Amino acid sequence: MSRHPNINEANRTDHYDVAEEFVNYISENAIPKAMTIEEIALESKADTNIQYVIKAVKSGSWENSYDNKALDTFSRLKNELTIVNTDKGEILMHDNRIVIPHKLTDRVITLAHEGHQGIVRTKQLLREKIYFPGIDKRVEDTCKACIPCLAATPKKTFEPLAMSDLPDAPWTYISMDFCGPFPSGHFLMVIMDEYSRYPVVETLTTISAKAVIPLLDKVFSTFGIPNIVKTDNGSPWQGKEFRDFATYMGFTHRKITPLWPQSNAECERFMRSIGKSIRAAHTQHKNWKQEMFTFLRNYRATKHATTDVSPAKLLFGRNINTKLPTITPKYQDNEIRETDKRKKDKMKNYADTRRNAEPSDLKIGDTVLVRQDKQNKLSTPYNSNPYKIVERNGTMLTAKRDDGHMITRNSSFYKQVKIPPTIVNSEKEQEQEEPSTQLRTSGRMNKAPAYLKDYVK
Repeated sequence: MSRHPNINEANRTDHYDVAEEFVNYISENAIPKAMTIEEIALESKADTNIQYVIKAVKSGSWENSYDNKALDTFSRLKNELTIVNTDKGEILMHDNRIVIPHKLTDRVITLAHEGHQGIVRTKQLLREKIYFPGIDKRVEDTCKACIPCLAATPKKTFEPLAMSDLPDAPWTYISMDFCGPFPSGHFLMVIMDEYSRYPVVETLTTISAKAVIPLLDKVFSTFGIPNIVKTDNGSPWQGKEFRDFATYMGFTHRKITPLWPQSNAECERFMRSIGKSIRAAHTQHKNWKQEMFTFLRNYRATKHATTDVSPAKLLFGRNINTKLPTITPKYQDNEIRETDKRKKDKMKNYADTRRNAEPSDLKIGDTVLVRQDKQNKLSTPYNSNPYKIVERNGTMLTAKRDDGHMITRNSSFYKQVKIPPTIVNSEKEQEQEEPSTQLRTSGRMNKAPAYLKDYVK
């Protein structure tokens, strides 16, 4: 065994023998079972940097080591380096840890990451047994690129709220959604004017396009035909009947991001309020439809929290009468817009601060995992089949899988997969080394034997 500084054979003591036995014990037991001392010794012999360090440890000379980053790292640890002799060659050690040759670093990290421990625990396991320059960065890159770990780790991300501008005029931009079914079998079709926040509610027993279109025609005959109708991606809005109805009426049908109800926040928030009113009516054993109309009358006459004006005032230009006498001052359109913007900015600042929202840096071409619904106890938060971003429209991203399957979600449904260049290069090298398996076929024509010439097919 060679050590630095060199010790002559004549000066050896019992303490030295104990130290040598301890170092040999560490070198035999500190390596993962799937990797042998012989492999490390052979690779160390082929590693130019390790061979240079071994010579420097023996000679005590570290000249020109600062020109190489790896050698410079070893030179700073020269008082902690030792050399162990094995049957296959010499092994370099840092304290009681084996120095792994560069060619074996990826493999030893993979062994330590078996079982998919986190970054910190993987580092702890490696630091107890082995050492090589840049170990922390390499472990972090490997763990962050591990798809099973990414798929099994939940992550909640929220982008800053993308607040919509106030439409140019009342009843030009409306949103729609359904509430129900209720125990009676009824559904509520909720229509909300995005400018005035004026709600229109219709009851129906089925949400098919044949039942929805006549009710929409009735509403449009009362309030007029809007320019834009915003809905989710439900079945009534997907068929040819509704597309033909939109063309016939002359409005634009806009569908929100799938599985992202926040894009239709006005309707979603209103349905929570009207649902509470209906449940209260059921608790009091009252007619829920009549109580719903009472709720709508009061809601339309009450100032909205965002515009600070009642929905009826904005839509009709006047206040509607309720059981309470009211005096409503006149408001100018500029004041409404300023109030709306101020309240929206306040809402945005509150929501973004509470959620720690950050803009998504996903771009076209990035590899991502998509959040999936939990089916059972073994379900992972993310689908382990990677997708690639092919289109981006604000916070709505469309991704495509290798088998052609495409999916559109809000950016918070995606988790980016960052693959280190070392892994990509190794995969390319493996593809280049794979031998060709193409079969060769003969071009010779097959001819039947002469004794079968009288055979009739």
